Amino acid sequence: MERKLLAINVLAVLAAALLAHVASSDPPAADRVGFPKNYQTQFKVLGVRVRDEAPEVLTAYGNTRAASVSSRTQLPFPEGSVILMEFSYALRDANNQIVRDANGIVQKGAVEHVDVMKRGKGFGEKYGDNRSGEWEYAGYKLDGTYATTPEQSVQCAGCHRKAGPENDFVYRMRPLAP
Repeated sequence: MERKLLAINVLAVLAAALLAHVASSDPPAADRVGFPKNYQTQFKVLGVRVRDEAPEVLTAYGNTRAASVSSRTQLPFPEGSVILMEFSYALRDANNQIVRDANGIVQKGAVEHVDVMKRGKGFGEKYGDNRSGEWEYAGYKLDGTYATTPEQSVQCAGCHRKAGPENDFVYRMRPLAP
């Protein structure tokens, strides 16, 4: 009987310790950004850039709120702005040669992943010293799984700090009008 009580007490202590550990662990970061599945048809193209060295085609998209900003005088971006950067491989022909248009521009092939940033009240607080305004970030594959989880997105915030508060921490593919 004493052995049973001892075993029960040991189990109770272990269970309590496990519950205390789980309760004190930080919960996973909530994804407040979200993957906009229909971005190619519902968002506006903000700009396209070709990285010849990769080669890859980068296409920036913005929802209606983000696309409404066309000059620095309109900054900061409105709450609810979503900006998405699509990373595509260069299109290749049957001989594995890069396909270019008549002007020599690399043509877009398969999408590798998308990086998404969303602006909202109080967003970015979890990034601490790397906070870049009221933006949060995540990266997704086209099936909606993560390329960069919300927990890993502090790196995105740190990089966007370099764009500066004068640009609302957003890199533009074309310069904003004064």
